[in-house]
Amino acid sequence: MHARARRFVLAPIGLAGALIGAAACSPDDGGGGAAPGTNAVNQAAPTDEGAPTDGGTITVAVGAELDGINPVPARWSLEGNTVGSAIFDTLLTFDEDRNLVPRLATSVTPNDDATVWTITLRDDVRFHDGTPLDAEAVKANIEARKAVPIAGTALKQVSEVVVTSPTTLEVRMTSPWYGYDYTLAAQGGYMVAPSSLEGPDAARTAVGTGPFRLDDLYQPGQPIVVTRNEDYWGERPHLDGIEFVAIVDPDSRSNALRTGDVDMILTNDAASVVDFRSSDGIEQVEDAAAEETFAMLNLSAPPFDNPNARAALAYGTDRAAVNEINGAGIQVDANQPYTETERYWVAESGYPDYDPAKASEAVAAYESETGQPLQFTISTGIGAQSSEAETLQQQWSAVGIDAEIEVFDQTAFLAKVFAGDFQVAMFRNFAYVNPDSNYIFWHSSYAADGGGINFGKLRSDGVDSALETARKTPDEATREAEYQKLVQAINAELPYIWLYHVDWGLAADEKVGGLPAAQRLGFARQDAKPWWTEIWVDQSQP
Repeated sequence: MHARARRFVLAPIGLAGALIGAAACSPDDGGGGAAPGTNAVNQAAPTDEGAPTDGGTITVAVGAELDGINPVPARWSLEGNTVGSAIFDTLLTFDEDRNLVPRLATSVTPNDDATVWTITLRDDVRFHDGTPLDAEAVKANIEARKAVPIAGTALKQVSEVVVTSPTTLEVRMTSPWYGYDYTLAAQGGYMVAPSSLEGPDAARTAVGTGPFRLDDLYQPGQPIVVTRNEDYWGERPHLDGIEFVAIVDPDSRSNALRTGDVDMILTNDAASVVDFRSSDGIEQVEDAAAEETFAMLNLSAPPFDNPNARAALAYGTDRAAVNEINGAGIQVDANQPYTETERYWVAESGYPDYDPAKASEAVAAYESETGQPLQFTISTGIGAQSSEAETLQQQWSAVGIDAEIEVFDQTAFLAKVFAGDFQVAMFRNFAYVNPDSNYIFWHSSYAADGGGINFGKLRSDGVDSALETARKTPDEATREAEYQKLVQAINAELPYIWLYHVDWGLAADEKVGGLPAAQRLGFARQDAKPWWTEIWVDQSQP
C-alpha cells in the first residue's frame, strides 16, 4: 500500500522589507508579497523526504504546447517557463522570500536615477555549445529581445547596451526605470547562446546554460527530452534527464499520473488538486500566490467601449458561484490583481459586488444609449477557462446579456489575444512579483490598435500616472502608494471581470522527491524555476 499523499503548503510569511545586499540587485526589494506556494485557506508544513539520490529520469506533463523552445522569440506561459527553466538560466532569480538574488549575474545595480543599470556576470559559465556567457552574449540577448515584434516593445525604454569589460555591461535607458531588474528573473532574463539567436531554426533551438540540455531541434507536438548538463556551473542536478510532454486535457493529464504514464504534472484543474490532496501514492504541493483568472474586455470597440456594457458584466458576475462550479470552492476570491497577503492589495479596491438588479439596469442603459442588444463573443482556450466561460454565459444571460463562446487551442487563442482580435477573452495573467512587470499590460502606450501587449486596450490617465510615478521614484514607500492607487484606477475602468486567484498544483508519484523546493521557491508565477536541480527520483521504487 502506498503512503498517503503529503500536501505541502507553507503558511503566509511577513512582507519582505529588508534591503537587498550589495551582492544582490537593487537598492530595495521593490517587490514584496506572499511566500511562494502560499495557500491562505489550507496550510501545512513540508514533510522530511530523506536524503536525495542521483540518477534516473522522470516524465513531466504540462497543460499546453509551447510555441517555441527559444525564450527570445517565444510567447511563454507558465508551461513554457516550467520547461524552459530546465534548459536556460536567468540572470537573476528569487529566493523563498521573493527577494531578487544573483544567478548568472553576480549583481545588477542602477545608478542614482535608474537610467543606467550595470550587470556584472559570473566568469565561469558556458553555454551548452561551449561558448562563454560573457557581456557580449548578454548584449546580444537584450538586443535580440528588443527586435521581437510586440513583445520586444517591453524594452523600448532601453536606448543602448554597452559592454565595458568581458564580464560587465551597461543597459542605458531613455528615462528612469526602477523595476528593470525584475525582468531579468523572468522571461527577459533567460540567456541563449548567440549561435541560436538567428536563423530559420532559432525558435526550435535551445542552447542555454541550464542544468539540462536539449540536443535535438524542438519538434512541436513531440516530447521535449533533456539530459543532464555534466558541465553545469551550478549545483549538479540529481536526475539523468527529464521528458516533458503536453497533455492539454486536464482529466487526461491527471489520469496519466494516476496510471503511472507520467511521474509529475502541473495542473490548475481544481478537482484534480482536491483529489491529489488525499490520493494514495501521490504527493502534491500547491501555489496560490500566482496569477488571476478573469474575463478580459476589449475596450477599443463595441460593445465594451461603453461603460454600461462593462458595468453590466461586473455586476452580473457571481464570483463565489464561479468558484464553486469551476474552482471546487478552493480558489481565492479576486477583485484585483493581488491577494490579501501581498503588499499592493487594497482593502477598498472599488470593484463592484455581485448585484443582478444593477446589472439589469446597466443592460437597459446600454440598450437605450446604443439601440442595440448587449451581445458579444467570448473567446477561450481549451480546458478550465472554457468551462468558466460557460458559467459566465449562463450568469450573464440571466440579466439580459447574449454571449456566444468560441474555443481555440492554446496557440491560436494566444494569437487572437496578441492581435487584439476578441471582444471578451478568458485569461490568466499578472503572475509577477513586482507590479512594474505589468506596465506593458496596463499602460496606454502599449494599447496599439490592431495589436499591442496591452491586450484589452486599457487607456486611463490614472493608471498611466501611477505606473509612471512608481517607475521613476527610488523610494519604495512612494511606489507602494502609487501601486495601491493603480488598483483603484484599473477597477474604475472595469477592463477585467475578476474571478479568482488560481490555486495551482504540482503533483507527482511518491517516488519523486524535491517537491518542497518547488513549493518553497514558487512554481506558479511567470518567472524562472531554479529548483529543477533539486528534483530527484527513488529508483528503488517501481
